[in-house]
Amino acid sequence: MTNPQQTPSKTHSDTIKSHLLAGEFISTWQAYQQYNITCLAQRIHDLRNAGLPIKSKIVTRDGKRFSNYWIDSDVIQSYQQNPSSSIDKSVKSEAPHDVK
Repeated sequence: MTNPQQTPSKTHSDTIKSHLLAGEFISTWQAYQQYNITCLAQRIHDLRNAGLPIKSKIVTRDGKRFSNYWIDSDVIQSYQQNPSSSIDKSVKSEAPHDVK
């Protein structure tokens, strides 16, 4: 079954990058609920290594600690003006995930 925001050929990194470039925050719980992604920290690491400047902040809520991730709006604007950046090409090590 395919989630409306995903296609079978889209990788988890692609999904997260699209979410962040839409100006949205994402947390581990949100990534799991919306996209069924359980390895958010690894995908954030991959995207950062590919050159995407992702910010993070540790949040404590109800005694639980988790990270929120986002991209600053000025970075989003510059990416929208030049979408053929090297970020797209360098996050290809992850194989497309199989959606069942």
